[in-house]
Amino acid sequence: MPHLPYGVHDFFRAPRWTTRSLAWRALHPTARLVEPIFLVGSPRSGTTLTVNLFSTHPDVANWSEGGRLWDPIHYHDPDADHHWTAEDATPGQIRRLHRWCEWYRQSHGKARFVNKHPRNSMRIAYLRAAFPDARFIHVIRDGRAVVSSILAQIGRRERRQKRPMGGFAKPPGWRALMRDDLAEQTALQWQAIVRHVREQGRALGPAYTEVRYEALCARPRDTYRELFRFAGLRNDDAALAGIPEKLEESESWRTRLSPEQLATIEKSAGELLRELGYSGDVR
Repeated sequence: MPHLPYGVHDFFRAPRWTTRSLAWRALHPTARLVEPIFLVGSPRSGTTLTVNLFSTHPDVANWSEGGRLWDPIHYHDPDADHHWTAEDATPGQIRRLHRWCEWYRQSHGKARFVNKHPRNSMRIAYLRAAFPDARFIHVIRDGRAVVSSILAQIGRRERRQKRPMGGFAKPPGWRALMRDDLAEQTALQWQAIVRHVREQGRALGPAYTEVRYEALCARPRDTYRELFRFAGLRNDDAALAGIPEKLEESESWRTRLSPEQLATIEKSAGELLRELGYSGDVR
Protein backbone atom coordinates (compact mmCIF):
# COMPACT_ATOMS: atom_id res chain seq x y z
CA MET A 1 0.00 0.00 0.00
CA PRO A 2 1.64 3.27 -1.05
CA HIS A 3 1.73 5.91 1.66
CA LEU A 4 1.86 9.63 0.97
CA PRO A 5 2.76 12.19 3.61
CA TYR A 6 -0.24 13.39 5.55
CA GLY A 7 -0.65 17.10 6.02
CA VAL A 8 -2.52 18.68 3.13
CA HIS A 9 -4.48 15.45 2.73
CA ASP A 10 -5.17 15.32 6.45
CA PHE A 11 -6.21 18.98 6.60
CA PHE A 12 -8.60 19.03 3.66
CA ARG A 13 -9.83 15.44 3.53
CA ALA A 14 -9.95 14.42 7.17
CA PRO A 15 -13.22 12.89 8.41
CA ARG A 16 -15.77 15.20 10.02
CA TRP A 17 -13.55 18.23 9.47
CA THR A 18 -14.58 21.18 11.62
CA THR A 19 -12.76 24.15 13.07
CA ARG A 20 -13.57 22.81 16.53
CA SER A 21 -12.12 19.35 15.83
CA LEU A 22 -8.96 20.77 14.30
CA ALA A 23 -8.53 23.14 17.24
CA TRP A 24 -8.88 20.22 19.66
CA ARG A 25 -6.29 18.21 17.75
CA ALA A 26 -3.90 21.17 17.68
CA LEU A 27 -4.18 21.46 21.46
CA HIS A 28 -3.71 17.71 21.99
CA PRO A 29 -0.82 16.68 19.72
CA THR A 30 0.00 13.60 21.81
CA ALA A 31 -3.55 12.39 22.48
CA ARG A 32 -3.81 8.63 22.93
CA LEU A 33 -6.87 6.41 22.64
CA VAL A 34 -6.99 3.65 25.25
CA GLU A 35 -8.43 0.16 24.63
CA PRO A 36 -10.48 0.74 21.46
CA ILE A 37 -12.89 -2.00 20.43
CA PHE A 38 -12.96 -3.12 16.79
CA LEU A 39 -15.77 -5.19 15.29
CA VAL A 40 -14.61 -7.04 12.20
CA GLY A 41 -16.02 -9.65 9.86
CA SER A 42 -16.98 -10.37 6.30
CA PRO A 43 -19.32 -7.84 4.67
CA ARG A 44 -23.01 -8.71 5.11
CA SER A 45 -22.29 -10.82 8.19
CA GLY A 46 -24.40 -8.73 10.52
CA THR A 47 -21.57 -6.45 11.64
CA THR A 48 -23.75 -3.33 11.36
CA LEU A 49 -26.49 -4.80 13.54
CA THR A 50 -23.89 -6.04 15.99
CA VAL A 51 -22.17 -2.67 16.41
CA ASN A 52 -25.46 -0.74 16.53
CA LEU A 53 -26.61 -2.84 19.46
CA PHE A 54 -23.16 -2.74 21.02
CA SER A 55 -23.28 1.05 20.95
CA THR A 56 -26.44 1.11 23.06
CA HIS A 57 -24.05 0.62 25.96
CA PRO A 58 -24.00 3.92 27.85
CA ASP A 59 -20.19 4.04 28.00
CA VAL A 60 -19.48 3.58 24.28
CA ALA A 61 -18.82 6.12 21.50
CA ASN A 62 -19.49 4.45 18.14
CA TRP A 63 -17.64 5.81 15.10
CA SER A 64 -18.24 3.04 12.59
CA GLU A 65 -17.25 2.74 8.95
CA GLY A 66 -15.21 5.96 8.77
CA GLY A 67 -13.64 4.99 5.46
CA ARG A 68 -11.66 8.21 5.19
CA LEU A 69 -10.64 8.01 8.81
CA TRP A 70 -8.61 4.91 7.96
CA ASP A 71 -7.71 5.68 4.37
CA PRO A 72 -8.10 9.38 3.50
CA ILE A 73 -6.21 9.02 0.21
CA HIS A 74 -7.12 5.69 -1.45
CA TYR A 75 -10.52 4.92 0.04
CA HIS A 76 -12.38 5.27 -3.28
CA ASP A 77 -9.72 3.58 -5.41
CA PRO A 78 -11.38 0.41 -6.80
CA ASP A 79 -8.02 -1.29 -7.33
CA ALA A 80 -6.54 -0.54 -3.91
CA ASP A 81 -5.61 -3.44 -1.66
CA HIS A 82 -7.42 -3.57 1.67
CA HIS A 83 -4.86 -5.82 3.34
CA TRP A 84 -2.41 -3.78 5.45
CA THR A 85 0.32 -5.07 7.72
CA ALA A 86 1.97 -3.80 10.88
CA GLU A 87 4.73 -2.30 8.73
CA ASP A 88 2.12 -0.05 7.07
CA ALA A 89 1.36 1.65 10.39
CA THR A 90 3.75 4.58 10.12
CA PRO A 91 4.35 6.85 13.13
CA GLY A 92 2.51 9.68 11.39
CA GLN A 93 -0.54 7.54 10.76
CA ILE A 94 -0.56 6.24 14.31
CA ARG A 95 -0.50 9.78 15.69
CA ARG A 96 -3.27 10.86 13.30
CA LEU A 97 -5.53 7.94 14.21
CA HIS A 98 -5.07 8.37 17.94
CA ARG A 99 -5.84 12.08 17.77
CA TRP A 100 -8.97 11.67 15.65
CA CYS A 101 -10.34 8.72 17.61
CA GLU A 102 -9.57 10.23 21.01
CA TRP A 103 -11.17 13.50 19.92
CA TYR A 104 -14.28 11.56 18.90
CA ARG A 105 -14.45 9.68 22.20
CA GLN A 106 -14.00 12.78 24.31
CA SER A 107 -16.38 14.89 22.22
CA HIS A 108 -19.10 12.31 22.89
CA GLY A 109 -18.33 12.10 26.60
CA LYS A 110 -17.88 8.32 26.60
CA ALA A 111 -15.34 6.09 28.28
CA ARG A 112 -14.65 3.79 25.31
CA PHE A 113 -14.42 3.93 21.50
CA VAL A 114 -15.83 1.31 19.12
CA ASN A 115 -15.54 0.99 15.35
CA LYS A 116 -16.96 -1.39 12.78
CA HIS A 117 -15.45 -1.38 9.30
CA PRO A 118 -15.29 -4.59 7.20
CA ARG A 119 -12.07 -3.48 5.51
CA ASN A 120 -10.43 -3.52 8.92
CA SER A 121 -10.84 -7.29 8.87
CA MET A 122 -7.77 -7.22 6.61
CA ARG A 123 -5.93 -4.73 8.83
CA ILE A 124 -5.80 -6.42 12.22
CA ALA A 125 -2.00 -6.42 12.36
CA TYR A 126 -2.02 -2.75 11.30
CA LEU A 127 -4.57 -1.85 13.98
CA ARG A 128 -2.66 -3.84 16.57
CA ALA A 129 0.50 -1.90 15.74
CA ALA A 130 -1.39 1.38 16.10
CA PHE A 131 -3.42 0.34 19.15
CA PRO A 132 -1.57 -2.38 21.08
CA ASP A 133 -4.32 -2.59 23.72
CA ALA A 134 -7.19 -2.91 21.23
CA ARG A 135 -9.82 -5.65 21.53
CA PHE A 136 -11.31 -7.38 18.51
CA ILE A 137 -14.77 -8.93 18.07
CA HIS A 138 -15.18 -11.11 14.98
CA VAL A 139 -18.77 -11.50 13.76
CA ILE A 140 -19.29 -14.77 11.86
CA ARG A 141 -22.37 -15.66 9.85
CA ASP A 142 -23.34 -18.65 7.71
CA GLY A 143 -21.45 -18.17 4.46
CA ARG A 144 -24.51 -19.05 2.40
CA ALA A 145 -26.45 -16.17 3.93
CA VAL A 146 -23.48 -13.86 3.33
CA VAL A 147 -23.15 -14.86 -0.33
CA SER A 148 -26.88 -14.41 -0.87
CA SER A 149 -26.84 -10.94 0.67
CA ILE A 150 -23.78 -9.78 -1.27
CA LEU A 151 -25.23 -11.05 -4.55
CA ALA A 152 -28.48 -9.20 -3.84
CA GLN A 153 -26.57 -5.99 -3.12
CA ILE A 154 -24.56 -6.28 -6.33
CA GLY A 155 -27.69 -7.04 -8.32
CA ARG A 156 -29.50 -3.95 -7.01
CA ARG A 157 -26.66 -1.46 -7.43
CA GLU A 158 -25.07 -0.77 -10.78
CA ARG A 159 -22.17 0.96 -9.06
CA ARG A 160 -21.21 -2.29 -7.34
CA GLN A 161 -21.39 -4.22 -10.59
CA LYS A 162 -18.52 -2.14 -11.94
CA ARG A 163 -16.18 -2.62 -8.96
CA PRO A 164 -13.97 -5.60 -8.11
CA MET A 165 -15.55 -7.80 -5.46
CA GLY A 166 -18.69 -5.67 -5.75
CA GLY A 167 -16.91 -2.82 -3.97
CA PHE A 168 -16.92 -4.84 -0.76
CA ALA A 169 -13.91 -5.60 1.43
CA LYS A 170 -11.20 -7.46 -0.46
CA PRO A 171 -9.15 -10.19 1.24
CA PRO A 172 -5.42 -10.73 0.75
CA GLY A 173 -4.76 -12.06 -2.75
CA TRP A 174 -8.20 -10.96 -3.96
CA ARG A 175 -7.17 -10.74 -7.60
CA ALA A 176 -6.68 -14.51 -7.72
CA LEU A 177 -10.24 -14.97 -6.43
CA MET A 178 -11.96 -13.09 -9.25
CA ARG A 179 -14.45 -15.27 -11.14
CA ASP A 180 -17.09 -14.86 -13.84
CA ASP A 181 -19.46 -16.80 -11.57
CA LEU A 182 -20.28 -14.32 -8.81
CA ALA A 183 -21.57 -17.01 -6.48
CA GLU A 184 -18.21 -18.77 -6.65
CA GLN A 185 -16.28 -15.51 -6.30
CA THR A 186 -18.30 -14.37 -3.30
CA ALA A 187 -18.00 -17.72 -1.57
CA LEU A 188 -14.23 -17.54 -2.00
CA GLN A 189 -14.27 -13.94 -0.76
CA TRP A 190 -16.19 -14.89 2.40
CA GLN A 191 -13.95 -17.86 3.04
CA ALA A 192 -10.74 -15.87 2.58
CA ILE A 193 -11.87 -13.08 4.92
CA VAL A 194 -13.07 -15.39 7.68
CA ARG A 195 -9.94 -17.53 7.53
CA HIS A 196 -7.70 -14.47 7.55
CA VAL A 197 -9.41 -12.94 10.58
CA ARG A 198 -9.33 -16.22 12.49
CA GLU A 199 -5.67 -16.71 11.71
CA GLN A 200 -4.89 -13.20 12.94
CA GLY A 201 -7.10 -13.75 15.96
CA ARG A 202 -5.05 -16.69 17.14
CA ALA A 203 -2.10 -14.35 17.60
CA LEU A 204 -4.20 -11.90 19.63
CA GLY A 205 -4.95 -14.31 22.44
CA PRO A 206 -7.43 -12.90 24.99
CA ALA A 207 -7.80 -9.67 22.99
CA TYR A 208 -9.86 -11.55 20.38
CA THR A 209 -13.26 -13.19 20.51
CA GLU A 210 -15.84 -14.50 18.05
CA VAL A 211 -19.60 -14.13 18.02
CA ARG A 212 -22.02 -15.99 15.79
CA TYR A 213 -24.67 -13.86 14.14
CA GLU A 214 -27.18 -16.65 14.62
CA ALA A 215 -26.56 -16.80 18.38
CA LEU A 216 -26.81 -13.04 18.59
CA CYS A 217 -30.26 -13.15 17.02
CA ALA A 218 -31.46 -16.07 19.14
CA ARG A 219 -30.06 -14.89 22.48
CA PRO A 220 -29.13 -11.20 22.19
CA ARG A 221 -29.03 -10.38 25.90
CA ASP A 222 -26.89 -13.36 26.85
CA THR A 223 -24.62 -12.67 23.88
CA TYR A 224 -24.11 -9.00 24.70
CA ARG A 225 -23.58 -9.69 28.36
CA GLU A 226 -20.57 -11.76 27.32
CA LEU A 227 -19.41 -9.25 24.68
CA PHE A 228 -19.52 -6.39 27.18
CA ARG A 229 -17.61 -8.49 29.67
CA PHE A 230 -14.98 -9.33 27.04
CA ALA A 231 -14.60 -5.63 26.16
CA GLY A 232 -14.09 -4.66 29.79
CA LEU A 233 -17.43 -2.86 30.00
CA ARG A 234 -19.97 -3.24 32.75
CA ASN A 235 -22.60 -5.80 31.81
CA ASP A 236 -25.33 -5.24 34.39
CA ASP A 237 -29.02 -4.95 33.53
CA ALA A 238 -28.75 -1.18 33.06
CA ALA A 239 -26.01 -1.63 30.47
CA LEU A 240 -28.20 -4.18 28.65
CA ALA A 241 -31.29 -1.98 28.61
CA GLY A 242 -30.96 -1.30 24.88
CA ILE A 243 -30.63 -4.98 23.92
CA PRO A 244 -33.87 -6.71 22.85
CA GLU A 245 -34.92 -10.09 24.19
CA LYS A 246 -34.88 -11.61 20.71
CA LEU A 247 -34.12 -10.64 17.11
CA GLU A 248 -35.62 -11.97 13.91
CA GLU A 249 -32.96 -13.75 11.87
CA SER A 250 -33.41 -13.48 8.12
CA GLU A 251 -33.11 -16.82 6.33
CA SER A 252 -34.13 -15.58 2.90
CA TRP A 253 -31.00 -17.16 1.46
CA ARG A 254 -32.69 -20.56 1.72
CA THR A 255 -35.12 -19.66 -1.05
CA ARG A 256 -33.13 -16.93 -2.82
CA LEU A 257 -30.17 -19.10 -3.76
CA SER A 258 -30.68 -21.57 -6.59
CA PRO A 259 -29.66 -25.22 -6.24
CA GLU A 260 -26.81 -24.49 -8.65
CA GLN A 261 -25.58 -21.59 -6.51
CA LEU A 262 -25.79 -23.66 -3.35
CA ALA A 263 -23.75 -26.38 -5.03
CA THR A 264 -21.17 -23.80 -6.11
CA ILE A 265 -20.90 -22.40 -2.58
CA GLU A 266 -20.49 -25.89 -1.19
CA LYS A 267 -17.75 -26.65 -3.71
CA SER A 268 -15.91 -23.37 -3.07
CA ALA A 269 -16.29 -22.97 0.70
CA GLY A 270 -17.84 -26.19 1.97
CA GLU A 271 -14.84 -27.08 4.13
CA LEU A 272 -15.09 -23.84 6.11
CA LEU A 273 -18.88 -24.11 6.34
CA ARG A 274 -18.54 -27.53 7.94
CA GLU A 275 -15.65 -26.37 10.15
CA LEU A 276 -17.90 -23.63 11.52
CA GLY A 277 -20.87 -25.97 11.94
CA TYR A 278 -22.93 -24.59 9.06
CA SER A 279 -24.20 -27.76 7.44
CA GLY A 280 -27.36 -29.74 6.97
CA ASP A 281 -30.52 -29.32 4.93
CA VAL A 282 -31.05 -25.95 3.30
CA ARG A 283 -34.66 -26.24 2.10
